[in-house]
Amino acid sequence: MNLSTMATAILPRPGFRVTVIAVALGMALSMHAVAASQTPEAADLTGLSLEQLLNVEVSSAGRKPQKLEETATAIHVITQEDIRRSGMTTIPELLRMVPGLQVAQINGNTTAVSSRGFNQRYSNKLLVLLDGRTLYTPTFSGVYWDAQDVVLQDIERIEIIRGSGGTLWGANAVNGVINITTKSAAATRGGMVNAVAGNYERQGVLRYGGEIGESGYYRVYAKQAGYDNQLLVTGAQAHDQRKIQSAGFRADWNLSGGDTVMAQAGVFDGNSDQTVPVAQLVPPATLPVDLTLTQKSNNLLLNWKHVLSSDAEWSLKFYYDHYERKSVALNLGERRNTSDLDFQHRFLPAENHDVVWGLGYRQTSDELRDSFIMSLTPSSRRDNTVSAFFQDEIGLAQDKVHLIVGSKFEHNDYSGFEYQPNLRLRWTLDERRAVWAAVSRAVRTPTRAYSDARANVAASALVGPPFRALVRIVGSQSVKPEESLAYEAGYRVRASERLFLDATGFYNEYRNLLTIEPGTPFLEAGPPARIVVPQQFQSKASATSHGLELSTSWQPAEDWQLKAAYSWLQMRIRRDANSLDTTIEGKAGDVPQHQLQLHAHHELNAHNNLDASLYYVDRLPNQNVPAYTRVDVRWGWMPQRDLELSLGARNLFDRGHPEFVSTIVGPNTSEMPRSLYAAAIWRF
Repeated sequence: MNLSTMATAILPRPGFRVTVIAVALGMALSMHAVAASQTPEAADLTGLSLEQLLNVEVSSAGRKPQKLEETATAIHVITQEDIRRSGMTTIPELLRMVPGLQVAQINGNTTAVSSRGFNQRYSNKLLVLLDGRTLYTPTFSGVYWDAQDVVLQDIERIEIIRGSGGTLWGANAVNGVINITTKSAAATRGGMVNAVAGNYERQGVLRYGGEIGESGYYRVYAKQAGYDNQLLVTGAQAHDQRKIQSAGFRADWNLSGGDTVMAQAGVFDGNSDQTVPVAQLVPPATLPVDLTLTQKSNNLLLNWKHVLSSDAEWSLKFYYDHYERKSVALNLGERRNTSDLDFQHRFLPAENHDVVWGLGYRQTSDELRDSFIMSLTPSSRRDNTVSAFFQDEIGLAQDKVHLIVGSKFEHNDYSGFEYQPNLRLRWTLDERRAVWAAVSRAVRTPTRAYSDARANVAASALVGPPFRALVRIVGSQSVKPEESLAYEAGYRVRASERLFLDATGFYNEYRNLLTIEPGTPFLEAGPPARIVVPQQFQSKASATSHGLELSTSWQPAEDWQLKAAYSWLQMRIRRDANSLDTTIEGKAGDVPQHQLQLHAHHELNAHNNLDASLYYVDRLPNQNVPAYTRVDVRWGWMPQRDLELSLGARNLFDRGHPEFVSTIVGPNTSEMPRSLYAAAIWRF
């Protein structure tokens, strides 16, 4: 089958259903024998030893390849082996495995994800990247997690930096960076069929890859997934189901002269049900409304890398991203186009200097549909960001001490010029032990909602006819960029060939945090006439946070791997003396103070493996969400090298529990249910 025929066969079309993939899988299972696959991907099914894990190359910490244990930052890597054995089927769920992250399910299609505090539906201090393409939306300052759909088997690794990443990655990387890196097309040759079926979800993936001439490789894929309604805390069925489908391709070329070129593109189409509180001019002040949010997107990414020598290279990356989100019920809609150009150069000007610098330009434009509930002025806007960064890693004391200095410089249309410096030090005590420390400044820049929005959030008839009262949140041009000054220190020790320990402590100071301040009421013509009670976004709060993050990996035997992690976080938020915000100080209680997780992986024999995970998450006092313990189990069976079957359960010993309450979604929060699933992967 040639490329064009395969692409035609798998791309979504009217009537495309998971059952097509299920039938294909059933045919595969009915075969009496299938030859063992020799594709590069088949080798990925073997686990990583502790030694191999520590030698995994990461690129997020320094925007250059380096071993994980040689970084001077709090970094965690989720490998493809971790993904396979976790039994997770979405990226937010995978992030639960990261010490120091706060991950909480709001409902069946909405998740809150943050690092080191300030968790909310749109966590605005966490930057998320997919192959270098930012997933951070400048409309509401966060990530639309319900619109991020990746074939998990195509992920090479997920690198998570806990702490400031602004020096290299720019604004909004205040408390962390999540960098998702997918596999080269050369590593995914051949075909793959994946199917997942459970009591709350169904997924199907079809993917095929091959060669392009003598130096190129490609893969194409199609995926469809559906997630059912969950249950509310009351026991009633929620309105939160989700259906998505996506397709895309990737191609890689290794050219002569040290050039590599990558091109990838994807399309996404989905809808998710939600229940949101809507203001109305008749009692009650708000009314829960069931709606369906539709979303479409497409993107294109091009990356050209040129190797100048063994210690010098440059790369040029361009991406374009378009998405649309709308709700017919509320007459709301958003369209956004983003273009980004990024140049990076790495070289060694002297024996003990390793320099990385770069330039960037991003333009984003939007069109927003106004309604009584929400409007933005102007309804269409184009914003530009110009940036440059520089970082030098200096080797000292016979290369046992590394001093890292650098800064990011940006100019944006909201707050003007911003700088984000950092100073880091890594000291290798011996071949098994290393310590590091850092101090850095990072900023979160204002965005559309905080600057230009007008949202009617509640109404009532308390003032009596002919007037009604309307509570309105409005943006402000005086909103300042939020600033963070972060102090971190870490210690890593390879206690033995089978035991590794990692500890990080941090202290953060924040200024100009966003508050909502009451304004002077005024009369607004109708019909009906109303008294508007304005609440305006301002920057009148500060905060401090400090915490400890511990993780360990232990291999007591060749067929066992044990992992554990614990994190402790203490936050204090203070409003300024001239602030009248009554809720900001309580938001410190939106994150758990204690989190604990344990993971056990056991190879029963050459064909069977067993995995179990336990998660403990402390209570959220500001939301009255109690602490919970979650247990996941998975059994995997490989009857042959190219076929893997698995059965699993998530939240095994709990019928359901709430994890987060969002004021945006409303009080009708779903419970995280007990879910059972069966999965199969066939490679050919």
